[in-house]
Amino acid sequence: MSLLAVNNLHVSYGPVQALRGVNLNVEAGSIVSIIGANGAGKTTLLNTLSGIVKPKSGSILFRGTSLPERACKIIREGIAHVPEGRKIFPGFTIEENLLAGAYIVDDKQLVDERRDAMYARFPILAERTHQQAGTLSGGEQQMLAIARGLMSDPGLILLDEPSLGLAPLVVKAVFELVREIRDRSGKTILLVEQNAKKALALCDYAYVLENGVIVLEGKGDELLSNPAIRKAYLGAEDA
Repeated sequence: MSLLAVNNLHVSYGPVQALRGVNLNVEAGSIVSIIGANGAGKTTLLNTLSGIVKPKSGSILFRGTSLPERACKIIREGIAHVPEGRKIFPGFTIEENLLAGAYIVDDKQLVDERRDAMYARFPILAERTHQQAGTLSGGEQQMLAIARGLMSDPGLILLDEPSLGLAPLVVKAVFELVREIRDRSGKTILLVEQNAKKALALCDYAYVLENGVIVLEGKGDELLSNPAIRKAYLGAEDA
């Protein structure tokens, strides 16, 4: 079943066309990756899906219904965005960041339950509840950003460059976390990632975005073994 369907999506920044006729589908319970070089339009795509950027034309269907334009309403529909660069609130404590992720939830008991569930999933955050988020390491900040996104209990998580700026061992832990979230919680994940090798090894399905256009798509393992993909996107990683 298609949880998210993007049809003929066009996005422009003034005269610059950032996305040109993008079509993609995300099946419920899957991990779908979008790979591509810097400037390909990957972040623009996620920003459009979450309501930060308004499309010029095309349609976005979530659970068979057109998404509202406003970002706050999109969150209520069940889509959470974990942005590139984490974008945590550095002056807030860890707990305050988590509570900010649940601002659409009116039931305090439910918020408390979700917060406790995040602390159980991320023990290192539980140990530092009242610590300012800006003092965390890059990997810890990424965990917090993901936990904050989960506080709204989304059906779809938009995850933008989770490995950015992290050490290799931390990157490995982050990708294991993404898989665990899908496998244990049944969440659907749309992953934008420059580490093509890890993204393709993790995902069920993938799209290759170049200059705002989807140029190739297929199962993750199939694209991982595609000579053109290996040459263009794996490079030294594949040596």
